[in-house]
Amino acid sequence: MRKRRSKYALNVSVIILLVILLITLNSLSLAYKDVAGLPFKSINSTIIVQRNGNVPENMTGVVLSCSSAPIGADYLSKVKGVDGVKDISDGLLLWVFDHDNFKRVFGVNWNDGFGRGIVSEISVGSAPQTSSEVLVDKAYADHYDLGVNRQVSVSGVDFRISGIIESSGKNVIPSDVYVPLTSAQTLAYNSRNLQATERFSETDVNVVFVDVDQVNLKQVSQKLNNILSVGQSTGGNTPTGQVIGSYSIYTPTSFENQISSVFKLSDQLTLILSLIVPIGAILIIANSSSHTLLERRREFGIMKAVGFRNRDIQQVVFSETLLQVLIGYVAGLILSFIVIALLARTTVSVNVPWEVGGYPHFLLPNPNLAGTVLTYLLPISFQVTYALLSGAIVVAIGLLTTMILARRINGLKAMEVLRYE
Repeated sequence: MRKRRSKYALNVSVIILLVILLITLNSLSLAYKDVAGLPFKSINSTIIVQRNGNVPENMTGVVLSCSSAPIGADYLSKVKGVDGVKDISDGLLLWVFDHDNFKRVFGVNWNDGFGRGIVSEISVGSAPQTSSEVLVDKAYADHYDLGVNRQVSVSGVDFRISGIIESSGKNVIPSDVYVPLTSAQTLAYNSRNLQATERFSETDVNVVFVDVDQVNLKQVSQKLNNILSVGQSTGGNTPTGQVIGSYSIYTPTSFENQISSVFKLSDQLTLILSLIVPIGAILIIANSSSHTLLERRREFGIMKAVGFRNRDIQQVVFSETLLQVLIGYVAGLILSFIVIALLARTTVSVNVPWEVGGYPHFLLPNPNLAGTVLTYLLPISFQVTYALLSGAIVVAIGLLTTMILARRINGLKAMEVLRYE
C-alpha cells in the first residue's frame, strides 16, 4: 500500500509540474512579445522612422542627433498615404552643445499623438501655451536646479519652463527639454554647423511616429520600407553601420532581441519544451502505472476470480487515474497562478538601439552608458487559454494511460495470476 501511494504521489506531482510548465512557459513567451511593444506605448505609435545622415565635423551649437538626417514634408505625405496608417506624429530631436552644458532638445507638436503623450507626463505645472514655453525633464531640472516659471537657455534663446515631466526611463527617445516643434525647426535652420552637415528646411523633422493596428504592422512596415528605400542612399556609412541617406524603420519586433532577462524564452524553445514536457509526463506516468499494475496483479486476479469483469476492473483503474489527474490539474492551476503572480513582480529591461535616441558617448566616462535602457514590470498574466490547453493535455494523458492499462488488464488470467503469486 505504501508503494502504491508513492506511485500515486509521483503521478500527481508529474501532472502538477506539467500544468505549471505549460501555463508558465507559454505565458512567459506571450509576455515577452508584449514587452517589446511597451516602449511604443508612451509615444502612441507602433513604428518609428528615422533617416540616417552624416556626422557633424564640429560638435558645437545645434546639431541633429545620432547621425540623423532631415525628413522632408514630401516623404511625410508618402507615409500618410500608406494604407493601414491610422495616424502619424513627427518631431525634431537636436543635440545642443551650449558653452555651459549639453542638452537634448526635442521639438514637439503638442497636439499630435506623441505630443499628447509628453503632456500627459507632466507632474508639475501645465502644458506650454506659447512658442516661448517649454517642458523640462525632472532629472535635468533637478540637476540644474530648474523649476516652473524659471528660464532655460537653448543655443542663446531663452524659454520659460511651463511644466516638469517625469520621462526618464520611460520614453524610447529621451530628451532634456521639450520645445514647440516650430521653435526647434528655427533653431536647426539657423545653425550653421547643422546646415554645413545636412541641408535643412524650416519644415523638416528627423523622427516620424506611425500608428497602425497590430494586425497591419508587418504589412505597413514593408510598404514603408519599399517607399522610403527608393533612391535615398548617398554612399558611406554612419558610425553604427547604417547607410547614409537610408531610412531605419523600428517596430516592436526590432526590440525583441534587445530584451534583457533571465526568463527570456524564444518561441522555438517554448514550442520544443511544450512538446517534450507532455511526452515525458506520459512516459513517467505510464511507467509508474505499469509498476502499480504489476504490484496489484494478485488483487485484480482475486477480483476476476470472484466474478469481476474486465470492464469493472477498468472502471476502478479509470476512477483512480481520473482522481490523480483532477488533483494534479487543480493543484497545478493554483501553483501556476502563484508562480505567475511572483513573475509579475520581476522587472525586464529593453535596450533601445543607440541610434534611435542615445546620448553622445564621448561626453560620458563609460561610453557603454550612452544607450537608452527602459525598465518595466514583466507584463505577464494568468492565461485562461493555456489553462484550458493544459487541462486538455492532462486529460489526454489520463485517457492514454487508462487505455494502456486496460489492455494489460484484459491480458490477466485469474488462475495464472493466483498460481504464481
